[in-house]
Amino acid sequence: MAETSVTIDGVVAVIDGGLARTAGHSPWSGLPTLKVAKISQASATQRAGRAGRTRPGRCIRLYTRHDFESRPPFDLPEVRRLDLTEPVLELKAAGITDLATFGWLEAPAPAALASAELLLTRLGALERQGTSSPGPSSQGSLTPLGRRMLTFPVHPRQARMLVEAEARGVAAEGCILAALVGEREVFSDLRSRGLAGRGGSGRQELSGPSDLLARMDAIQEAFKGGFNLERARRYGLEPGAALAVERARQQLSQRIHPTAAPRPSGDRLEAALLMTLLAGYPDRVARRRVLPDAPRSAPKSRELIFAFGGTAQLDDSSIVLEADTLVAIDVEERADGRGGLPRVRLASAFEPEWLIDLFTDALTETSEVRWNGAQERVEQVDRLAYGNLTLDESRATPDPEKASALLLERAKAAGFEKSGPDEALSRWLERVAFVARAAPEVGAQVPDGATLEAGLRVLCEGRSSFAELREASMLEAMKRRFTQEQLRRIDALAPERLTLPGGRSAPVEYPADQPPFIASRLQDFFGMARGPTVAGGRVPVVIHLLAPNKRAVQVTQDLAGFWARHYPALRKELGRKYPRHAWPEDPLNAPPPHRPR
Repeated sequence: MAETSVTIDGVVAVIDGGLARTAGHSPWSGLPTLKVAKISQASATQRAGRAGRTRPGRCIRLYTRHDFESRPPFDLPEVRRLDLTEPVLELKAAGITDLATFGWLEAPAPAALASAELLLTRLGALERQGTSSPGPSSQGSLTPLGRRMLTFPVHPRQARMLVEAEARGVAAEGCILAALVGEREVFSDLRSRGLAGRGGSGRQELSGPSDLLARMDAIQEAFKGGFNLERARRYGLEPGAALAVERARQQLSQRIHPTAAPRPSGDRLEAALLMTLLAGYPDRVARRRVLPDAPRSAPKSRELIFAFGGTAQLDDSSIVLEADTLVAIDVEERADGRGGLPRVRLASAFEPEWLIDLFTDALTETSEVRWNGAQERVEQVDRLAYGNLTLDESRATPDPEKASALLLERAKAAGFEKSGPDEALSRWLERVAFVARAAPEVGAQVPDGATLEAGLRVLCEGRSSFAELREASMLEAMKRRFTQEQLRRIDALAPERLTLPGGRSAPVEYPADQPPFIASRLQDFFGMARGPTVAGGRVPVVIHLLAPNKRAVQVTQDLAGFWARHYPALRKELGRKYPRHAWPEDPLNAPPPHRPR
């Protein structure tokens, strides 16, 4: 390939492979990348022009004409390929607040500008404007933190890490971590790194709080007393990458303020380093997906759910195996064409309460009144969250007005206005409906839906659970709409139970559009020549005569006819099946069993 403008005499042919290293950026980290990609038609034409600068020549393209014609006419300008976070920060520092009206030579995509401003706001470099999603015309101004970040010649993520490292007394380690973030991979063998620092050694399953801290430990060991190639390889380091990290560390250490804060020790040192990493990636906070059916001894899920939306898969090479909350430092999309979740190559653990310290302005407090189906009650849930990640959740007494409204909604869905949980109201309404049909002179009108709902609404006032509604009694609320005389007549004309000759009482059912009925053992009706009636003797009750097995052997309103026509045959059959029970030949004069209830 030839992309040089230098004219070399004697070159009469150029071989064009159709590829070039193209500058871009990782959408996950924002750091610059170089990827091999197909060139545009314009670049291919330019390459052909390099052949035969001083005499006739030729260009040999190692791809088809169809491939050439399917390529874009021109390369995308860099402003549409590169991350804009750093230039946006510099423009804000120069006093350019409205980027939408800035005189760009080639205007970037509005979405890219909005994304850059949002990241800078989350990093604390720009003032918040009362929203978590500033647009490309946001007037967010530079903060003192943002001005300090500008002093470092690195991406704003790395700059934010360095500022945090200064504040926490770990400036020296912060330089290494920021340098490591800029270097894609320093281990030559991910699965057999000799030290891996906090994760252990050898080829066993490694586990640690951070992939970056493991790399930092290896770098520090390799450069003890000066760089040693053999020692670097023993720790699994790629020598060239390790040296690049060391050069970047030295450059950054010249701009750091190492005495900005006292140096921590012990566990506080590790926590300070983990917080340094978290500070640079506020938008990559994630929690591990919980597998509810997994046994305790099973490895934790490697699927991560990000606080601001999206999911990813923790790569098998990561040593962060135990932490439930992680920050994804290096993520890459799957390039195999099969789709799937992005892979988190480098991750770091953090404690949820650190978000309160680092990103106080990004936290949201919500108070939600909701229904607890398991406990059948309204509850208020106060929640402190970072995006979709809940940091703290507590229960409180709900607002009475909201609680009553939600209780009414749930009670109507459960049918409280018609039946209630114990169905006492439903049975009473059936009795009222019977009296309205059989004795209209009583004036007992069945409450309509609006009346029932109004009564339920009154009952829900000041209450928040089904248990309280049960104690309040919807039945009593409905009875208060009738006069005492009407209630007395309802009880007399549509009794709830009927007493049989032996003292046993049977409940009376009053189904709509059907005559009322009772069900009891056949022996309970011995001595009765006629069946019972209701509605002041105007309506005979249907009798379900039950055998000892509680199944009906006859359903009738004519008890006298049953004794005369059907009982003799049934007596013989039932006497054989149930010999211990009394089956007299003359049931009209036989005493019923005395079992008062």
